[in-house]
Amino acid sequence: MHFGNSIFLVFLIIIPIIIILMYFSSKKRKKLLLNFFSLKMQKKLLLNISHISRSFKNILFIIVLIFLIFAAARPQWGKKLQILEEKGLDIIVAIDVSKSMLVEDISPNRIQRAKNAFITFLHQLTGDRVGLILFAGDSFVQCPLTSDYSALEMFASMIDVGIIPQEGTDLASAIEKSISLFSKETQNEVIVLITDGESLQGNFRTKIKNAKENNIIIYSIGVGTQKGAPIPIQKGSSSEKVYLKDKNGNIVLSKLDISNLSMIAQGTGGLFYQVSAGQGEIKEILADINKLEKEKIATRRFSQYKEQYHYFVLIALMLLIVEFFILERKKV
Repeated sequence: MHFGNSIFLVFLIIIPIIIILMYFSSKKRKKLLLNFFSLKMQKKLLLNISHISRSFKNILFIIVLIFLIFAAARPQWGKKLQILEEKGLDIIVAIDVSKSMLVEDISPNRIQRAKNAFITFLHQLTGDRVGLILFAGDSFVQCPLTSDYSALEMFASMIDVGIIPQEGTDLASAIEKSISLFSKETQNEVIVLITDGESLQGNFRTKIKNAKENNIIIYSIGVGTQKGAPIPIQKGSSSEKVYLKDKNGNIVLSKLDISNLSMIAQGTGGLFYQVSAGQGEIKEILADINKLEKEKIATRRFSQYKEQYHYFVLIALMLLIVEFFILERKKV
């Protein structure tokens, strides 16, 4: 036998306490009667009282209490097969980890805001499978499609600029890698790009066309500002900030490329949003994604114990009815 709420079995400890109290209560009652009446008088007064019936009622009360405690503990036995179908979408999130993501035109910097957006996105998903891709001058799969959001959060904590040695922002590679992770069995698939969209490499227009042909919708989240800011780099042991410069010695400004990111999203029927402090763009993307038809992405089979507490409640109720009709007085 298995119990769903075994903590309630602790209350069984009150049963011997109640029995002891009943015993001493009976002894005290007899002692009080002796103080006022002789044994001969007691026999006359209690002539119509059935001590057997009274004891039997007490026993029934104890049994009822035991059955109710067991019922509260939810006894279970026997197993039934449960089949649970999970419906959702396959979503790949591709995050830019190029050097320009260190820019501090939004607080604390672009890469941290990208990570925050991804974690917020995860917290609002239910049942969808998510994969994580990181990209710069090249791309790689940080985590394949999974429903384990806690694992994805763990991978998110490891995201940082410089994790990919190749410099640049190769969105074409990120889109191609994302497409390769999708299963051919599902109809509705989504890519979410989180990037500043700057210094685009590769023929990303061809990859957009490929995504559209495969019914893949791309949403782009722009991280940064159009005004831009210099790209900080650290050299040696100095704590003073050093900024990236071009060949002529001028400080390079990194700006959010809204036009290209909008074109990428619109080319597949998706939407472009600029990251904000309130992260309202995440809710808007999810609201649009939720309009898509969700498909069966997993089937889980598991055994579950059958609830049997109703038998204990039924027996307790029947015993209470029996106890009610037992009279302590003898029939004349």
